[in-house]
Amino acid sequence: MDGHRLISFVAFGLVVMLLTYLLVAHTSLRRTIPGYPSRETQQAAIENYRKVDSLEKVIDLWAFQVANIQRVVTGREALPLDSMRLAKSGTALDEQDLAAYRASDSLLRIQVEQIDAEQQVRPAERIAALTGLGFKRPLKGTLKESFQPTGSHSYVEISAPSGTSVAAVLDGRIVSADWSELEGCTVRIQHDNDVTAIYRHAGKLLKSVGEQVKAGTAVATVGETGELSQAHILIELRYKNQPVDPALYIEF
Repeated sequence: MDGHRLISFVAFGLVVMLLTYLLVAHTSLRRTIPGYPSRETQQAAIENYRKVDSLEKVIDLWAFQVANIQRVVTGREALPLDSMRLAKSGTALDEQDLAAYRASDSLLRIQVEQIDAEQQVRPAERIAALTGLGFKRPLKGTLKESFQPTGSHSYVEISAPSGTSVAAVLDGRIVSADWSELEGCTVRIQHDNDVTAIYRHAGKLLKSVGEQVKAGTAVATVGETGELSQAHILIELRYKNQPVDPALYIEF
């Protein structure tokens, strides 16, 4: 009798376990299991996979095109697009083709470095372009930190009483005027002659995006926004998108 009870108990337990598995595995209850991905998580994972796959295809096509450029430059015939499909499917290309394909990243890096070198503004050209533009004094204050040509300190830090007006150094147009937790109130002015002036950590912005301003017009005030704990303002001057020392051209 005890044997029959034991068998019945085991059979009942197995049935309960089976029913529990079916109930959890095939209903929404499975989402209550710790660590089980939600529908949103699954969809996000699928979308990320699609994006990665798409990027891989773009990179492969780019590398193939660069390899073809190498072939043409060296007097060889360009490969058809089908060659890339053969390479992806495992059909071997000749060693020269493989070498060109693998060297594509290095070739692009060299080309980018050459372009960067060509775009670097020589000091003499910069001085000649900026000298004589007639920069107006943006504010009267104390130079607390000077411009450093290397590193991330591509600005000067000026200390002045809170509320002091900060003026445009040249005629220009406001291209951005916003606030961020890191830099506080920031205004960027695009001037003629590829000159850009940026004021960071301002206390208040006085102009809006798109407004035209004259040299000497107040565009912001000194304040303590962003990470600065005192009434300072950071002024960055750029020529052809390269930082230059504002103190060489502007009086503070």
